[in-house]
Amino acid sequence: MRILVQRVTEASVNVGGRQVAAIGPGIMALVGFGQEDGPDFHNRPAFRGMAQKLAGLRIFPGQGELANKFHTSLEEFGGQILLVPQFTLYADCRKGRRPSFTDAGNPAWAEPMFEHFVKIVDESCSVSVSSGIFGADMAVRLCNWGPVTIWLDSLSLFGS
Repeated sequence: MRILVQRVTEASVNVGGRQVAAIGPGIMALVGFGQEDGPDFHNRPAFRGMAQKLAGLRIFPGQGELANKFHTSLEEFGGQILLVPQFTLYADCRKGRRPSFTDAGNPAWAEPMFEHFVKIVDESCSVSVSSGIFGADMAVRLCNWGPVTIWLDSLSLFGS
């Protein structure tokens, strides 16, 4: 599982010219599942661990002397989170000029896995959680604050 985390001042997802999700200050996260995860990944500790890691990242400013430091989590800051399914996080660009996506998870199990991940993130924090639509042609807009962009990989963090 891979997540590209971006601290944002705002973010939104449009599908077919219609806004399906929008947040103010918080986290916009692109979420992808790989073939190595498999259809039972949601049963492994890394699945919940990734949700907790995402929700608990201390990437927001504190108060006073800590105003220019990464000091508070999303919940402490009072932000929102937008989760966007993104199979292209598994692009393999080693050969030629056209990326291969054979390492991306099969949509048959990746879609319910994404929906379950949204639910787990929503249950693990008290902030508003929104999401894009799996498989849709989405127009994603965001204003990266900082910029702050962080890469989370379940293999690196949890060994699975």
